Amino acid sequence: MNPIDTHLSTFVNGEFGDLAYVAPEYGRTLVATPKGDVYSFGVILLELVTGEKPTHVSKAPESFKGSLVEWITQLSNDGKLHDAIETTLVGKDVDNELFQFLKLACNCVLPPPKERPTMFEVYQLLRAIGERYHFTAEDEILMPSDTGDVDYLEELIVARDVNESQ
Repeated sequence: MNPIDTHLSTFVNGEFGDLAYVAPEYGRTLVATPKGDVYSFGVILLELVTGEKPTHVSKAPESFKGSLVEWITQLSNDGKLHDAIETTLVGKDVDNELFQFLKLACNCVLPPPKERPTMFEVYQLLRAIGERYHFTAEDEILMPSDTGDVDYLEELIVARDVNESQ
């Protein structure tokens, strides 16, 4: 079976995306998989919580020449994972949630695909982290779809402002 026919989400317009987002197993198998997508999403989560680019880590020592995932792995192994969180996010009464978010991102980029969560598990964990902020399935808004069909609306889950419910 052609690898491109197995799962298309890693490809954009028939071209490979930035290699920093590609799961390590892809180099061996040339097969895009849902667990590979989880890895890519994990890199995006790491970008959000660290403020770093996937291919260049400005907070790392000058001698460090690895990727964001490699830097996070090194910090985790050294017991310094908290140091990865973007400093402008710290101290705003969400430090616990930030660390949970960071740990989830780390699980998404684990080297063995079998050890990564499924995308549904990622969704569930993100929802659990957001519970404090009243994320619920009932908090939906309707948006026009990308198909251009204005009669068809897609549901999006949004957070309700905490002050709205009080």
